[in-house]
Amino acid sequence: MRYVVGIDIGGTFTDFSVVDDAGRTVLWKEATTPKEPAQGVREGLRNLAAAEGLELGDFLGRIDLFVHGSTIATNTVIQRNGPKTALLCTEGFRDVIYFRDGYKPERYNLNMAPPADFIPRHLRMPVRERIDYKGNALIPLDDRSVIEAARALEREQVKAVAVSLLWSVINPAHERQVKTILERELPGVPVVLSSDVLPAIREWERTCATLLSAYILPGISQYMQELEDFLRANGLRRHLLFIQLNGGCSTVDKILRKPIYALASGPAAGPAAALHCARREGVSDLIAIDMGGTSFEVCLITKGAPTLSRRMRVHEMPVGVAAVDVHSIGAGGGSIAWIDKGGALQVGPLSAGADPGPACYGQGGNRPTVTDANLILGYINPDFFLGGRRKIDPDLSRHVIAEQIAKPLDIETAAAAEGIFRIVNNNMVNAIRAVSIERGIDPRGYTLVVGGGAGAIHATTLASDLGIHKILIPRYAGVFCSYGMVVSDVRHDYIKTLACNSESLDLDQLNALFAELEAQARAELAEEGFAGSEITLTRFADAKYPNQIHELTVPLPSEHRLQRKDIQEVKESFHALHERMFTYCVRESPVDFFHWSVTGTGKTRTLETQALARRPKSPARALKGKRKVFFGSSRGFVNANTYHGGRLTHGMAVEGPCVIEQENTTVVLFSGQTLEVNRFGDYVIEI
Repeated sequence: MRYVVGIDIGGTFTDFSVVDDAGRTVLWKEATTPKEPAQGVREGLRNLAAAEGLELGDFLGRIDLFVHGSTIATNTVIQRNGPKTALLCTEGFRDVIYFRDGYKPERYNLNMAPPADFIPRHLRMPVRERIDYKGNALIPLDDRSVIEAARALEREQVKAVAVSLLWSVINPAHERQVKTILERELPGVPVVLSSDVLPAIREWERTCATLLSAYILPGISQYMQELEDFLRANGLRRHLLFIQLNGGCSTVDKILRKPIYALASGPAAGPAAALHCARREGVSDLIAIDMGGTSFEVCLITKGAPTLSRRMRVHEMPVGVAAVDVHSIGAGGGSIAWIDKGGALQVGPLSAGADPGPACYGQGGNRPTVTDANLILGYINPDFFLGGRRKIDPDLSRHVIAEQIAKPLDIETAAAAEGIFRIVNNNMVNAIRAVSIERGIDPRGYTLVVGGGAGAIHATTLASDLGIHKILIPRYAGVFCSYGMVVSDVRHDYIKTLACNSESLDLDQLNALFAELEAQARAELAEEGFAGSEITLTRFADAKYPNQIHELTVPLPSEHRLQRKDIQEVKESFHALHERMFTYCVRESPVDFFHWSVTGTGKTRTLETQALARRPKSPARALKGKRKVFFGSSRGFVNANTYHGGRLTHGMAVEGPCVIEQENTTVVLFSGQTLEVNRFGDYVIEI
């Protein structure tokens, strides 16, 4: 028996998805160990091996694909607990990251404080050099200035260095020279170059991407290499792959060359999980949501393709590279409910996390959370949490909600729990609106695909509030992102800067540029074991109208040398995209191009999920019993049916109000809602 494995470290649980070569799927959750994330990974692998009747070494030796995702990089930036990092820049430009792009988030707020320095000014070290926009060296690099900077950084005990020099996107020679000197003067200190991370124009974005890469590199390098060493020592024969923010996966070695791709690692796999489920149902327009223990992520997918954006920010710093456009807010099962100074009930963004976790966990948590509210409302079965592996105490939930929410607001405990439920739902509805309605897209024509351990409890309410009529809840919903990892392909992005205009571009120069990028993509994917038939190359261009500031990314023909008619087609694609995004276009205008990129994709193993035989029998065989469940203030608590999700098979249907329980998630159906099981065991809900 052979396996593919996906692992996602979340704020509360570490999720595991295992699929064997017969299509059988095993889903597992292990408590996240925040102080040592790898401990939860190791423990979960041992438990999975034991469940398969294997020793750990034998289990790892049978794995054909091992993909991992982690929030370590993102948390390092958000919590600002990374190593002391420095920046080397062109003399006169040390304050690029302070002035940013000149945009003020609250432009009419005269009292708005300037953003805090990510890197203190004394660690932003100028060096003497200057390259112009054509790549000519106007001022040769002064080696002595680099050596002086290195000695100052040594005294400061700096642990990582970012290098971002002017116009290195055209000529990276000075940056490479700086790296050579720093590696000699600061042995053991990693040096990250902007020409490697993001060879694209715009100083602030490029400098930030390089700084973020240097800042997270020591931490992720240690974690990735230690985990890879453990896996290899215990029998894994394949490359350990990590999911990237562009939705594809890559080897440890490749990610450590461009650490920026490790940010938002886990959530980027959610859209792949949603698409895998939706394609089987014949759906291509969907809204993927994932509600875990700490956060709520949402991604709009149109015509089978998730939106990619270069506008992603972490801690108000731009990432710069193309990332899956996943909108995230602090709304999860562990989100803490609190009363603000005005006496209003609020939920999140702070979370109880995995340690101590919600009050009902009995691990010392003393703040009311969404999970505690769902437990009081009857949505969660205290005796079947994680299939009964973890015992939770509803009395602890009642106590913290009664004391901290109900009494101050002078309401009943159940009403306080309902208030928590409604407010967190409202927060999530607003997040979905942000990626749909606020961008001119009507969500009512989309299907809601639901992931996360807590997502299915809230999904039917969210859909009703938004006017969405169809919901898909895959059987792997509780381990959504980890499953997305095992259905993701290997992906590498390559970019070059070449500023030109649609009316005067040099086709020979452009074709030579693409030939170079595509040769690099093929070589690296072949090195990773992909045959030619498994490699797909896709071309893109960043385009804009003259005098505009921001570009839109449009696809280019990828099968042949570009000709003048291809450029005309690209112009038309840009006009159409601009009109769709901003309601207008200027078809008679030429188009400016700045960046040209190639995405190289290596096709990983296609998962063949076992289809279920249709047995439209009565769902009575799955009936577990009845319990009091809250179904809105108009109905209150109802003695509702509860079903064992594992016993619902293809063709069975149930009607609300009821609750369907699985080991990794719970589905709540209200009146007027019908759930049917499709041939892959996924739940299809009609509202």
